[in-house]
Amino acid sequence: MANETPSVKMFADLREKLKPLNIPIKFKLPKQDTLEPFLVIGQSSSDMSKTAQTGLVIEDMSVQIDIFLPGTESRAGIEKVKSEALRRIGHNRNVNASVLLDDTIGREVYHIVIALTDTIF
Repeated sequence: MANETPSVKMFADLREKLKPLNIPIKFKLPKQDTLEPFLVIGQSSSDMSKTAQTGLVIEDMSVQIDIFLPGTESRAGIEKVKSEALRRIGHNRNVNASVLLDDTIGREVYHIVIALTDTIF
């Protein structure tokens, strides 16, 4: 699309960068009966206050990426997926990551939470 917004381009870029993980990519949390592994490029927020200062459209965008893996996966395997995802996202962004054991859907899964912020324009 020629008229894509910077945020849409950012989502598409993240999807392309994370495809080699061979984990299904979603843009919203699937139903509870969807089994792991899957990845959700989801929650996002933006701050456009720099636009008012410069006149150019400048957006500080924060995105959360959630990777859900089976609870039977080894911790070493989980750390490998987290490391690979971070490497593919790139180091030019402000990125934080954590690993949680999550049972909110009725079964225990590993939940890797990656939060990133980037300036897009």
